[in-house]
Formats: sequence, structure tokens, C-alpha cells
Amino acid sequence: MTNEPHDTLADAEQDSKQLQITRRTALRGVGLAGLLAMGVDSATAQRTVAAASREKQVPTMSNETHDTPADTASDSEPLRVTRRTALRGAGLASIFAMGGGASAHQARNQMSADDDMNAMVASIAEDAYLYGLQQVISYVTRFNYTQKKDSDVYVGVNRLYYPNEGQPITADFTAVVSPNATTLYGQGVLDLQDEPIVIEMPEVTDRYFSLELMNQYGIYPLYAGNQFNGTDARSYLVLPDDYNGEIPGDFAATDVVQAGTKSLFTEVRYALRDPTDEAEIEYVNELQDQTTITPLSKWLANDHAGVPRAEQPVIPGNYETVPRMADLTTQQVENQTAEDFFTLLNLVLNDPTLPLIDDSLKEAAMLDQLEEVGIGPGKEFDWPALDNNVQEALTTGFENGFERVRTTGQEGLIDMNGWQVLAPTGDFRTDWLTRAVMADFGYAGPDSPKSHVAGFRFTDASGDPLDGSTRYTITFDLDNLPPVTEFWSIPIYDAQGYFVENELDRYSINSFMLEEGLLHTENDELVIYVQSEKPDDPKKAQNWLPAPDGAMRFAARFYGPHWSLVDGSYDMPQVVPAEE
Repeated sequence: MTNEPHDTLADAEQDSKQLQITRRTALRGVGLAGLLAMGVDSATAQRTVAAASREKQVPTMSNETHDTPADTASDSEPLRVTRRTALRGAGLASIFAMGGGASAHQARNQMSADDDMNAMVASIAEDAYLYGLQQVISYVTRFNYTQKKDSDVYVGVNRLYYPNEGQPITADFTAVVSPNATTLYGQGVLDLQDEPIVIEMPEVTDRYFSLELMNQYGIYPLYAGNQFNGTDARSYLVLPDDYNGEIPGDFAATDVVQAGTKSLFTEVRYALRDPTDEAEIEYVNELQDQTTITPLSKWLANDHAGVPRAEQPVIPGNYETVPRMADLTTQQVENQTAEDFFTLLNLVLNDPTLPLIDDSLKEAAMLDQLEEVGIGPGKEFDWPALDNNVQEALTTGFENGFERVRTTGQEGLIDMNGWQVLAPTGDFRTDWLTRAVMADFGYAGPDSPKSHVAGFRFTDASGDPLDGSTRYTITFDLDNLPPVTEFWSIPIYDAQGYFVENELDRYSINSFMLEEGLLHTENDELVIYVQSEKPDDPKKAQNWLPAPDGAMRFAARFYGPHWSLVDGSYDMPQVVPAEE
């Protein structure tokens, strides 16, 4: 308070009393957001927290100077208390909320101080959106698979859900954005709270297959399958973090997975070469039946063998929830409000199955910022209790984060002749923006190009937004097809990233269809016809990719990509509007 002049002695006395009340309340540890809700003026809060920050470096008041002896006499002890209490966790916004008195000088500066505080909270909120979007989507997705019993994908923990009962995927599947129609796949959630889990995969020699495990950060502790470690049958032992139990000698060291967490999203993919061939579908279903997920104790009791999915009980997950989660299991990003997001982020950070990243300075710094708005380990975040200004600032930051992710996904990735390539080559522990883009545009996409990369497309060759009311062509030179070791596919989605029902139940064109002779080629070219109505020409109809009505987008997949697909140097065909 030493630099704040007072119009009257009464003002000074009132300020001193209010500031001491602020400090006493800070002792209660109500947290930044809670204190903001209580009405402390901005100037008082900023002085108090600035002092608290200095206290972290200076253990006593000996280096603090005052303008006058009178200032020293009236202010030194209250300020010392403020620092101590702020250091105990009240935080900047906490002190804001508690109603310190306003002198005439403070009143003149209140608007500027409030603007500064709102900008600071909005900045924290925007960073938090980038940091936490992947984790929040993971949390709600886990709820959808393991706790929401009326969900189409509900299977409980440690079991795989097979979309469409193991048949080729259809537009009914909305559990994740940008799904893949070129494989038959299973998805589920591993719960490692009680013990390790054993995953058994069969021998597969004639097609692409993979097993991938993803943690809440979008980081993959396991990539397995023909392109990674061969075609032999394998048994993987997945260990929870801090596991100190016995490991059976049956498992090769390469197949013991240190999960670093107690909850993992699981994906198993088997390529479907011809979705119209019933024998082909039946064969892949047999591979799925041989894929088992079994708690270690049951695996040991079953003569060191996996227990088939059909013989295992459905065990619901046991995780904290909030009522709104049931409304967020489809189109999560579009349906989330700022209140939803920050409430869920606080649940994530307090979930014992989702440990923080070890020794991450960047995450630690983010958690320090989040603590300033009442979010983090040990916090009970209560949006309705926040002051309106705080809610508005958090909402502004949330909306800014949303726009930044969407803009980056559509314009800020690697350009490949108009296709936006999402090929993470960094580290999702620190590359939060790419992690958030992946979560938004293709949840459960890989954190590394060694599995596959995606190429998003939102505009045509003229730069106009893609729309089903326009007819398009995509023309491949048969001598310059996408260079991959496995396969490529070009699925089409509505603007939100979901398949749309059509008369063919066709949602992508892929390299398997070309290899199996299901597509028409001519003059060493493959022309894909993208339009909402079936072409009259039978040859064009053979290559028809049905478009949804209205806005749409592509998310091409390249499995086993060569580097030209990672760095964008491959000459990917344009999406060309057809001449009327």
C-alpha cells in the first residue's frame, strides 16, 4: 500500500482494514476463482499478489522500501501477512474476489486493473484449452465406452467394442470424429487400477493389422502390428504406472509395456480389402474373436491364455462424472461450453488413474497457471460460484482456444497441394497445439508418423469451402499414387467429421478397392467422382464417393507413409469443381 495515495485519512484506514480482511480470508485457501467471486477490487489484489511473488524470493521485509515513515507504519505488517497468506495458495484472483476497500485512486484505476486481470485469465484459459482438449475428450470418451450404459458403444472396461457388430462401419458410428472405414476395428478402455492386463493378438500374414494404446495425452506407449514388429501371434503384458508386482516369464521383454498410467484407450485394426465380400468380412471377424483382453490374474488362471470377449462380464468403469457428460458424447468439441470444459479438465487433473507427466516443466507451469483459476490437483472447481467477470474471461479464452485450434487445423498445418497434413514429428508432451488439433479433427490419431498420417481438406482447388451441392473430381496418376507401405484411403465426412448415410454405404475410396478391381481406371488415371447424386455413367458410378448435403471435409489416411507424405512434398491431387 506504500505507493497508493489516499484522499483522506478515513480512506487509508478503511483500505487497511479491508486489506487485512482479504489476507485473513486468503488464509482459508479458497483459491483464485473463489476469491474473485467474493468481490475484492483489482488494485488491492494485484498489490497483494505482487507482494506474495516477491516474498517467494525475499524471506523477510528487509529489502522493501517505503515512500514515507507513515506509509511504513501503516502498511508493513498487513502487507507481510498478505504475502504469507497468498503463498499458502489463495492466488491472485482469490484476493481479487474478497472485497478490499477502494480508495479514490483505486476507483480511478479500477477499470484498467480489471481489464488487465480479465486479459490474464483469458490468456490462461486459452493456453488451458490447448493443453487440455485431448485429455477432456479422452475423459468423456472413456465415460461413453465404460459408464454410459445407454450408449451404443458401451462395453465396460477391458473389452473391445466392434462398430456395427463387426460389420463394415456405417454412418451410425459417432463415438469418435473422423472414423476409418477401411479397416474393421475395435476400440475400448483398459483399466489398470487393480492389476496388469494381457492383450493377445493372432498371427496375421495376409493384411495390415495393428494394436495401438493411447494415454490421456494422446501419447502412444505401444504401436504393434505387421508394420512394427511382424506378423507372429503375440501376447502383450501392459503394466500400470508404479507396478512392483511379479511379471510372468512367459512374456518377451519387448512385449512388456510400461503404460505410465492406469487408463488407456485401445484400438485394434484389421484391414478390410473388400467390404462387399461376405467371406472377407467373416475372416476378419475370426481374427477379432482371437483378439483378447484379459486381466493378468484371469489369464494365469486360464492356463496362461486369454479369455474370449464373449465369456467376460461387462464391468462398468468407476470414474468421477458430472451430469452434463451424457450430453457431450457426440460432437464433443462443438457441444462443449466453457463451463463444461473447465469442469471436465478439473476432473481429469484429479483422477487417480490419469497421472501427470513425469518431470514436465511445461506441464508444471501450466498447472501453476490453472491453480490461479481454481483448477488442478486437490481443487474443487465450481463454475456457478465464479464472479461473472471471471466466467466471461474464461469463456473468452475458451473461445479463443477453440478458434485457434480450428484455424490451425484448416490453415496452419503442412500444406500438400491444398491438403493440410497432420503428421506429428515432435512430442505431444510439449506440442499442445498439434495435440489439440489431432484431438479435434481426428481423435485417437497417432502421435508419430510411423503409423500413419492424415491429410485434411476443407476447400476446393479454387479455395472455396467444400460443399455437397457442388460436384468434384479427384484425379490420381496411376504412376504416382500415394507412396505407402500399407494402404491409403480418402474418407469423406460432414463438417463435424462424421460419416453421412448414403445409398451405397460407401464412405471412402481406398487403395484396396483399386487393387481388388473395384474401381474403374482409364488412360492411366483413377478419377474419383465426389457428389451427392449418383452419376448416370456406370463407369463414373463405379468410382463414386457419395458427398453429404452441405458443408463437408476429407481426412485422407496414409498408413505406412513415405516421407514425402509427412513433409508434404508429394503431389497430392487437387479437389477440382466439375465444370457445369
